[in-house]
Amino acid sequence: MGLCMELLIVDCAYIDAVPAESRADLVETAAFGSDDDIWEADQPEGWTWPDAEDGTWYARYEFRNTLTSYKPHFWAGERWDKMRAFVLPELRTALDEFSAPLFWGEYNWEFADPPFIPAVVGRENRWCPQTMLWLLPEDVTALHHCWARVEPGLPSLREPFEQHLGELTGRVSDFRSFAALVTEWGEVVTEAAGRGWGIISLKC
Repeated sequence: MGLCMELLIVDCAYIDAVPAESRADLVETAAFGSDDDIWEADQPEGWTWPDAEDGTWYARYEFRNTLTSYKPHFWAGERWDKMRAFVLPELRTALDEFSAPLFWGEYNWEFADPPFIPAVVGRENRWCPQTMLWLLPEDVTALHHCWARVEPGLPSLREPFEQHLGELTGRVSDFRSFAALVTEWGEVVTEAAGRGWGIISLKC
């Protein structure tokens, strides 16, 4: 069936205030709890928020065209790896930094051309054994600054994508789907940064 993930933005201070032995259950219940406990009051597509009685310390985000599968994120990283050498340096640096912890996997960094060492990487798991990604609020703030530089330049990536990637197989096989997935990550980072929260994704 492949690897799937659930994505949360979270109030890290709230979780840290919970006894250490209870944190994993708290986060896993937020990620995988019953949809009966979730309401969507005037929220943009993809977002679900807990009932007010459960506290407003987290929100879940479901990417619109992935069916929770991790594969599109993997393929977005593959597309970026193949096209980044043809992107203007300022935009390349911004998207390198933005994408590194989100969808451009560590397997690429050692072989990056041009060379690249990310400033922000996923933190060591502190709460849940099934964590795929864990970013502290300061990491999210740094990524939000990168997104502010990436977003206006995103349309300019169409030309290198279409000229240099050739006939594609797998997911994220056209520029529209690549740009959409990157933009959704921008939405997640923006929402979390605006609240001073972190980001967690868990395997499912």
